[in-house]
Amino acid sequence: MYQKNNLPPDYHDVLAFADRLHQAGCAPRNVASYTKSYAQNRDIDVSIDVTPTKMISVFDGETQRVVLQDKKPPSVNLRNLVATLKAMPSGKSYLGAGHYSNTTLCLANILLPPCYLMLVGTTYVAVFIAMFLGLVAWLAQMLLTGERAILVEFFVALVASITVGLLASFIPDLPILALCIASIVLFIPGLTVTNALASLALNDFRSGIELLAQSGLIIIKIFIGVVLGLSLSGLVAEHTAAISFVNEIPLWLHILGLIGISFAIGLIFNASLTDILIGLPAAAIGMWGPHLFTTDWVVGTWISTMIITLYGLLAGRIRNVPALVYIVQGIIILVPGSRIIVGASESFFSTVILQIPNIGLSAILMFCAIVAGQIMIYSIFSERFFSSIQH
Repeated sequence: MYQKNNLPPDYHDVLAFADRLHQAGCAPRNVASYTKSYAQNRDIDVSIDVTPTKMISVFDGETQRVVLQDKKPPSVNLRNLVATLKAMPSGKSYLGAGHYSNTTLCLANILLPPCYLMLVGTTYVAVFIAMFLGLVAWLAQMLLTGERAILVEFFVALVASITVGLLASFIPDLPILALCIASIVLFIPGLTVTNALASLALNDFRSGIELLAQSGLIIIKIFIGVVLGLSLSGLVAEHTAAISFVNEIPLWLHILGLIGISFAIGLIFNASLTDILIGLPAAAIGMWGPHLFTTDWVVGTWISTMIITLYGLLAGRIRNVPALVYIVQGIIILVPGSRIIVGASESFFSTVILQIPNIGLSAILMFCAIVAGQIMIYSIFSERFFSSIQH
């Protein structure tokens, strides 16, 4: 087993390429494929095995060299992913990727919860309160770093639910659970769950199980935080989670909410403004597709997933960037990650949060529909897309 500092410079370059892809949120199986192609363009023979937390690289030559690396769980960084893949063709070097300022990211975090509420329907008072909850989420991410970062989801869910519970004693018609979900919608691992199921479907069991375990831990932290927060606030002020669904948001604000949440997601995932705009059609399909194409939510989800994935592949091929850059906006809005929390909350509190029937029971079927749609499109078009980036 070799240490990285004992390797030739070209090998370091290959490992750095793979590390940037991994940390930018590229799927493990794609990290291996892209890295092998990158190495071949530099006349290096390497085999690589990637999971969300480990990477094993075997360099073949006069002496076989094996490098085992532990990895932190990746986060999505779309501009870094694009910049890294621009270095894949022979002769190009990694130029680095910029980041948005802390002020911009703060505004994106503040924008996300109210836009989510405007999409699902709510009151104007709830929209303004959601902006404050977005600020809480941003401050938690800034304060809880390093080893304490594991507490972010739980802390945000706890503080937001306590705050909403206390406010509900003064505002009786406040949609408590919808506000709690809006405050942590950024942390709901819908995309991770979908990637996990896709990995399992492609027989990548280690990555699939690791991603599912990671997602399950986040969901548990969020749900326990909401339950504890509402319980603690209930000891101080009397409130009830069971209220009638009220929507004061007109259609134009509903559309504005979709644009706002798309830009917020893109900014937080460090996508360029051009890529965010190109990804807006995918977000629109993710929001309205399941209702537009058919009355059956599961079938509509399957059709919408195929259209979103195909759109991402085609747009990515035209601009020579990964399809994920354009798919992510649509999938995050489409993916029923939040429906897990909604379904669990409805069961625990015996109340309807959103106007979607059987929302908890249908979540698994929706996940399966999303995976089935992605597999169908990727099996037909992904190889052509990969070759366009490779060359």
